[in-house]
Amino acid sequence: MREKIVRLIEVFDPKRFVKFGLIGVLNTLVDFCVFFVMDRWVIGAGPTLALLGMTVVAGPYISNAVAYVVANINSFVWNKLWTFEKRDRVTGGEAGRYLATSAGYVLISTVSLAVCIRILSLPVIAPLVPQGWTNLLAKLPTACVTIFYNYLMNKFWVFKA
Repeated sequence: MREKIVRLIEVFDPKRFVKFGLIGVLNTLVDFCVFFVMDRWVIGAGPTLALLGMTVVAGPYISNAVAYVVANINSFVWNKLWTFEKRDRVTGGEAGRYLATSAGYVLISTVSLAVCIRILSLPVIAPLVPQGWTNLLAKLPTACVTIFYNYLMNKFWVFKA
């Protein structure tokens, strides 16, 4: 049993996970700041879309996409150079794997954001949320949902570390 635990720790690589976590904190700050600026001052509510018989305000989703792209570029550079210590040039395969991982992240993040916005908008919860902060607060559980997916995909597939 002890050998299995030691092997799991070796494979998991706690040092890299801590580095990944620190980059994650930086990326979360970048993501939240860009999202906040886009949502508050650039996009605002944005256009509305009719989706499955509901009217959906597109602003938070556009802001989320822009914030994600900016944070994602930051993430790739720092994780490649510092977390996984890959100094070689970016290969097409590495970039393709990163883009595929990122597409999965966007899908998971967007679905989670939609669910969280819907929950925070419920009549029972909405009065407890400060005016105008629903979208930003919805990003918190979204970040928690995606961290493990992102680490495991980057470690074992993108950078193969």
